[in-house]
Amino acid sequence: MKIIGNPFYVISQDNEDGFQCYYPEKISFPLQEQETVILIEDGKVYLEKWVEEGWDEENDCATDTYQYYNKIIIKDFAGNTISEEIGCLNQSANGDWWIS
Repeated sequence: MKIIGNPFYVISQDNEDGFQCYYPEKISFPLQEQETVILIEDGKVYLEKWVEEGWDEENDCATDTYQYYNKIIIKDFAGNTISEEIGCLNQSANGDWWIS
């Protein structure tokens, strides 16, 4: 369990149960592998997902086309995807968030 967001939300998340919010309202939806809820704000849930492409599972090594990057996924409280973009979610010293 942890507290995130503005105002604050009490949540838990894992691969089995997905995303669960307990307070101030009940929200839940499944998470895909490598997805983590980072922020809840203005009725939106912000997830960060790390993505690896071009990994050779058989030989356990990167191929010539290997890429690793982060993706920000914004969902509504029902778990519907609003938007996705490549980048990371960052917080400034004054508390503002931005995608870089």
